[in-house]
Amino acid sequence: MRIATVCAAVLLTACSTHHHDAAQQSVEDPNFLAGCGPLPDQTIVDTVHATAVRPLGGPTICAWEADFSTGGPVDLTYAWLEHDTLGRDRQIDEQQGYRIEKLVIKHFGAIYVRDPRDPGSCAVTAADSGTVTWWVQNRDHTGQPDPCAAAMNLMQATLAIDGT
Repeated sequence: MRIATVCAAVLLTACSTHHHDAAQQSVEDPNFLAGCGPLPDQTIVDTVHATAVRPLGGPTICAWEADFSTGGPVDLTYAWLEHDTLGRDRQIDEQQGYRIEKLVIKHFGAIYVRDPRDPGSCAVTAADSGTVTWWVQNRDHTGQPDPCAAAMNLMQATLAIDGT
């Protein structure tokens, strides 16, 4: 439901099915978080310990389907919303009934977002030139692989590229 909320918020910016190679972006580019983010597909595979990922769409909100040697497919979703705020995201998440936990990652304010109805779903959103979100959802709705650990690992990898 949160993915639908995020997608609805950015439909005006024209979600499309174009996917680009994140390795082409430069940290010096003020919009390097745009599109499908700064992580190449192989980094995503390595970060979440998947056997493979397949891009499903982008560039405003990007999604990958990840395969694991154990368990079913996992959806990975990345969004960077330049004019968004962590406070606004938190308010929307709370309205949707999600559990929120505040945290700090590499000097960035952030939140864990958990769906109490789905133990296989978790997101991490950080305030970084807007908001950056990694949402992980196990399609079988189980807690393995750990969706919060995967979302956190993807966020840490993203923020590490940011140079802070």
